[in-house]
Amino acid sequence: MVFKPTIHDRDFSLHRTQRPLAELRADAQGFVRFNCSKCPRTGKVRLAKLRERFPPTEGLVDILLRLTPTDCEFAERSPWGTRQCGFCYRDLDCEAPP
Repeated sequence: MVFKPTIHDRDFSLHRTQRPLAELRADAQGFVRFNCSKCPRTGKVRLAKLRERFPPTEGLVDILLRLTPTDCEFAERSPWGTRQCGFCYRDLDCEAPP
């Protein structure tokens, strides 16, 4: 029997794999910048500080979850009980706030 990937397997495989911290690049000043897609909150952290705190193999999603503010008034409860904030990497995946 030959395995044939379904459309779902093929189209979403990249979304199941986290990019590691080693692939993250800073801006010209050495910062990684963050935005919230639900409010005007912004932030920045030196890439060197992230590399001190996390191993190079740590996934960017896992790092973002640890850095996400817990006091976002726009965060909504997910079906799993977690608070979903719009905090994201500005240069990778953010949308502008409404």
